[in-house]
Amino acid sequence: MVLQNKDSAFVLPRLKKWEKGEQARELRMFLIGIGLEPVRFHDLRASWATILLSKGVEPIKVMKMGGWKDMKTMMIYVRKAGVDIKGATDCLDFHDTCYTLGKVVSMDTVRS
Repeated sequence: MVLQNKDSAFVLPRLKKWEKGEQARELRMFLIGIGLEPVRFHDLRASWATILLSKGVEPIKVMKMGGWKDMKTMMIYVRKAGVDIKGATDCLDFHDTCYTLGKVVSMDTVRS
């Protein structure tokens, strides 16, 4: 690892192989080395982006942090995660308001 100097834009040390675009190989070798199943770097990055988006982080920020060059590519993750439509059906109000959520109701009681 190479430690950054005080003028660096990076807080954490940077691995030279990561800077050369060899993240996937390094991640795979690391996981195998500690006895875990390998995970594709792309899947890890996609999961990371999806979690951030589902937590309300703005897509433009996720795009910048994740290294996507344009919003069109970033929006693929927004659509796959359903983040853009989250809560859209909440207004349908399918629940009977006379019952509290989590209360178990006997079907026989409801019919009588």
